[in-house]
Amino acid sequence: MPKTPIVRKYMKRASRAFHVDDDMGKAMSTLSRSSFAAIPVIDDDGLVVGLLTEKDVVRTIIQWAYDQRAGGGVGNYMSLLEVMVTPDMDLLTAARAFLECNFSCLPVMDGDRLVGRLTRHNVLKGIEKWATEINKEREKRLTTAPGHERPTAIEELQKIASSHSRDELSQIFRKH
Repeated sequence: MPKTPIVRKYMKRASRAFHVDDDMGKAMSTLSRSSFAAIPVIDDDGLVVGLLTEKDVVRTIIQWAYDQRAGGGVGNYMSLLEVMVTPDMDLLTAARAFLECNFSCLPVMDGDRLVGRLTRHNVLKGIEKWATEINKEREKRLTTAPGHERPTAIEELQKIASSHSRDELSQIFRKH
């Protein structure tokens, strides 16, 4: 059976991260041009402390519009991050991580180092490919195994009937 695929094979390299003190206006612009729904946010020590998500940006725009003010650092508007994945984590475990949060994109961490990001869509693609491989292998085993025949109930009855006398059969199938 094919091994469960791992995150490393389906993650995208970490190409961008925001710092907690980055200007929120500029970060909003960067995220709007990104192909990702979220970008990790790091602190002064380079540790991932949150995500700036599209939802955070929409919430900030509405807040700024109603409050008639704007500005501040990304750290004031980001979503705190409690779930992360690792490059060697299998995709089923990563899928569970997505179920524990509302994010569609999670940072991939190798120890304290940000090495990539994984989207729910990447997980779905990986699991679908894995399921296809399993189905192909199962089909191959069922159709190419030497001497493989599935016995049926009728075949079993025929064997019994041909190997016993009439009296023996009446004893076997006698109603109680």
